Amino acid sequence: MTIKYKQLNQEWNADPNAPEVSLQIIHRNLIIKTYLNYFVYDDFNEGDYAIIKFKNVTSYSFNTCNDEGYYYGQYRFGPKELPWGEFYEIESGLDRNFPDPLITIQKGIAQHKHYVFFFKDNTLECIAENYEVKMFTKNPNDKPQ
Repeated sequence: MTIKYKQLNQEWNADPNAPEVSLQIIHRNLIIKTYLNYFVYDDFNEGDYAIIKFKNVTSYSFNTCNDEGYYYGQYRFGPKELPWGEFYEIESGLDRNFPDPLITIQKGIAQHKHYVFFFKDNTLECIAENYEVKMFTKNPNDKPQ
């Protein structure tokens, strides 16, 4: 299998140790909050976080595949097809038959995009119209970056 993909996270990523991912559905949008990797990226400090909004979602899977399982071949694709640990848009070569638990929000729309985001202990696959990312500092009075 050859997966064609585009990496979407440039100069940021989820915290590799404790991303503390939370999910929420609001009006067909999947809202994800995750702490940012301040170990590698100097622009972030401990406690800084991102809000990723997947817009007009049709379905998603937030499953328990972690890096160990991924490298041991326990996921539907592996590191030879898609490198672990980043946020991707899948352009071609990967079906949309997500692993359980599969959450369906609305009927599928063919032109929607396929996203994959690897977190420390979870893998997110999502079909959505688009996405946006906003970065926030740990101080709630600070404005988004």
